[in-house]
Amino acid sequence: MKLVPRMLAVLTAATVGTVAAVTLAAGPASAATITTGHIDALDVDYEAGALSLNIKTHAPISPVTDDLSPTGTVLRVLPAWTSTVPSGSAWTCLGPAGSTFYVAPQAYDANKLYAGWDTNDVPAAQGPIKIELVSAVSNPPGGRFTLYTTATSGLSVVPTFRLNSNTAAGCNLPMWPGGIGAAVHGHGNWAFSQAGTYTLTFKATAQNGAGATSGNVAYTFQVG
Repeated sequence: MKLVPRMLAVLTAATVGTVAAVTLAAGPASAATITTGHIDALDVDYEAGALSLNIKTHAPISPVTDDLSPTGTVLRVLPAWTSTVPSGSAWTCLGPAGSTFYVAPQAYDANKLYAGWDTNDVPAAQGPIKIELVSAVSNPPGGRFTLYTTATSGLSVVPTFRLNSNTAAGCNLPMWPGGIGAAVHGHGNWAFSQAGTYTLTFKATAQNGAGATSGNVAYTFQVG
C-alpha cells in the first residue's frame, strides 16, 4: 500500500525523502495518491434518500473508510503492470490481438492496485444500481478504458465486459449491463490501452425506489 497526501508536494526534496519513509497513520485524506492496496473504486452508499459514489479503502490502508473523495485522488497503474490482448473474437473489444495494455488486475496482488466495487450499503429495495461511464478522457488523446471480468470455461479464460470506452462497432459499452445488485462486492480488471492520465466520469443511479442518483463523479487514473 502506498498512500501519499498531496500536501507533501510543497515540502522540500530533503523533507519529502524523510517523510516518505514513515508509515502514514492518519489514513486517507480528501486528496491522495494510491498505488497499491485493496480499494473499492466504485463504492456506492445510500443514506437518507441520497446516493453517493466514493472510494472505499481496506486494510492495510489505515483507517478503513468508505468516504474517500475521488476529487483530488489519483489512482496509479504503474508502467510494469502490462498484459497482452489474447487472440480470439471474445477479446476483440479489448484491443488488437497481441497488443500491450496496462491493467490493475482482478486477482489480488499485494504489490498492485486491487480495485473493485461495493454496494453493501445500498438497501435491496433500491437496487440494482445502474453504473454509467459518462465519459472517458485521456491525455494524450486516444487512450481507451475497459473494465472487464474473467472466468474460466473449460480450458479457456472468457472475458465479460462491464464498461468500455472503445468506440469500435459493437464495443462501446457506456452502461454496466443489468447494473450491480444491492449488497454486492466484486473486483475486475481495470484496463487502459496506453500510458497517460485518464479522467473517468461515472454516475450511479438506484433503479428502484425514487431513483436516487450520485450525479457525475470524476476519477483520475495515472497510467504508466
